[in-house]
Amino acid sequence: MAIDQAELRDLLTAYRRENWKGIQTPEWQQKIVASMLQDGEPAVLKRIAPYWSLPPGALILDLGSGIGNFVVACRKQGLRAFGVEPDRIGMGSFLTSLQIASKRLDIPAWAAAVGEQLPFRDATFDLVVLDQVIEHVNDQKRVLSEALRVVKPTGVVYIACPNYLRFYEPHYKIWFFPLLPKSLGSLYLRLRGRGPELLRQLRYTTNARVRKLLRDRKEIEKVIDLNRESFLAKCRERSFASKKARAFQLLIRNRVIGSTVLLAALLYIRLREGGSEMLAFRHL
Repeated sequence: MAIDQAELRDLLTAYRRENWKGIQTPEWQQKIVASMLQDGEPAVLKRIAPYWSLPPGALILDLGSGIGNFVVACRKQGLRAFGVEPDRIGMGSFLTSLQIASKRLDIPAWAAAVGEQLPFRDATFDLVVLDQVIEHVNDQKRVLSEALRVVKPTGVVYIACPNYLRFYEPHYKIWFFPLLPKSLGSLYLRLRGRGPELLRQLRYTTNARVRKLLRDRKEIEKVIDLNRESFLAKCRERSFASKKARAFQLLIRNRVIGSTVLLAALLYIRLREGGSEMLAFRHL
């Protein structure tokens, strides 16, 4: 029988306390647990809906599914979603995200596996999701190869990850110098009273690196940068909220300098956007 919200809250609180001690402050851990407990439609599906639609009876794979939020949200909408997550039992963790996920549904929807070796046949899924995952894996090229192997020729792969050209580390929730060498980063974290173990496991990602990973794959026929498209949509719809953004909007409407200002803004976004968000199409 699936656990209720109260039981889930207790498990998540214990999981964050055990696995994120020395990485995130107790206050941040509480905020993240609260956000994990919020129900709603799967954000990834809403994000990609303007560019691609799930076919009837679609199969979805959440690669690196964590505590199972995306899979559970999809299942509540009647979608056939599955997740894979490394099982950390025997590696120092008493409570794992895979254990928590498996308690959330009455049916088996998760498998213990690593992204470099997925236990599925070729061309099984219509959508493969890698949401905040690619920066954690050992071999990014191999994981992408596996994602492309198990997605159908008519399917898509969604990738979202941090951009480490930003002055922020999203796991530790602190200011961080872009692409800081791991030795200096570990020293800096210790000075901040944080443990460097997670930093050593991370692979610094940037928008340019993600683009190159996708560009080097011959199976991919088209890539949509979702952050870029969102920015361009705001330009077209004149829907910027802040005063500075509205001033920028006036500049791009100028016939003389507008195109140059827009190109400069798009370059800035590619370099300094807080995260990468890409949708890769196998075939058009």
